[in-house]
Amino acid sequence: MLPSIKDLSYADLRQWLAERQQPAFRAKQIQDWLFKKHAVDFNDMANLPLALRQSLAEHFRAFTLTPLKTQEATDETIKWLSQLGDGETIETVLIRAPERDTVCISSQVGCAVRCIFCASGKQGLVRNLSSAEILDQVILASRAVGRLVNNVVVMGMGEPLHNVDQLVAALKLLCSADGLGLGARHVTISTSGVPAAIRRLAELQTPWNLALSLHAVNDEARAKIIPPAKRNPLEDIFAACEYYMQKTNRMMTLEYILLDGRNCQPEDASRLVDIAHRLHAKVNLIPCNNDSGPCRAPDDELCERFLRLLLSRKVHATLRRRKGKDIQAACGQLRSQAPAAGKGSADTASAAPPSPASNRE
Repeated sequence: MLPSIKDLSYADLRQWLAERQQPAFRAKQIQDWLFKKHAVDFNDMANLPLALRQSLAEHFRAFTLTPLKTQEATDETIKWLSQLGDGETIETVLIRAPERDTVCISSQVGCAVRCIFCASGKQGLVRNLSSAEILDQVILASRAVGRLVNNVVVMGMGEPLHNVDQLVAALKLLCSADGLGLGARHVTISTSGVPAAIRRLAELQTPWNLALSLHAVNDEARAKIIPPAKRNPLEDIFAACEYYMQKTNRMMTLEYILLDGRNCQPEDASRLVDIAHRLHAKVNLIPCNNDSGPCRAPDDELCERFLRLLLSRKVHATLRRRKGKDIQAACGQLRSQAPAAGKGSADTASAAPPSPASNRE
């Protein structure tokens, strides 16, 4: 399997070109094609000599994803199942809104955390994604809308902070002026809580947003949702989150999946208020979006009542409306239905990434 050209630093790319007697300015041309024009094929790089394009194709991949299946919901949510170079598959979701296009990207193939409501966790962890595989999901979605998406959330398959090295490399390139150029404040990392990695992110002092997938208000209740192997004590997580906010000066978000019969009683709301006040955090309530497992979303009335309890005690809280339900947009649902995890079973010749010209607006 050829390496991705995005895994080369700018200096390494210039060195590679110099070894082939190519002028240094070719490096900037190549990066412009990759990051500004979202090219996925070296043949598209029209201002490069044909011999150079052929040499690049012999040594590198311009794009690491091959879309196997694309689904579009009635609310314009788009979901891709993409094959990687080794045959594994991941999911990427584009959520359309009048003023914002948000892409939800994966950081791993599968997930080791195994939250009971999550389809990704049922598959276990297969491997980490490379920085190029993470970044190419943003390019995939950007080509679909005809421009760079303006919001990125790392909330797809995997626990991002179990792959922190590759994640940081991808996000630095995503937010670099020489890369895709997205503002750091338009990036959100969602984690189940990995204290050491949260502290490491804090030390970078990059103003990415941090979202904690809380889902329960004490360790006893959380143990029924997240198995012990990858679950950290809440007090350790909260201390790391406080450190992150001190270093970055960013308000964090508490994500709270509403699970019928498990975590949506008035006493849960009261304790959630206390946590939100302690962390100076906003709360995003999310009705469970995976109806195929042991968990169900509460009815709409209960969700609204839970929201009102938070608002009545001065918590900045929102209730997320379910998106992409008719295409099973919750992460891992589409991959779990692919035969043999999608390995080598698709007609990849007809599964090209969307063209930048195919603006879906």
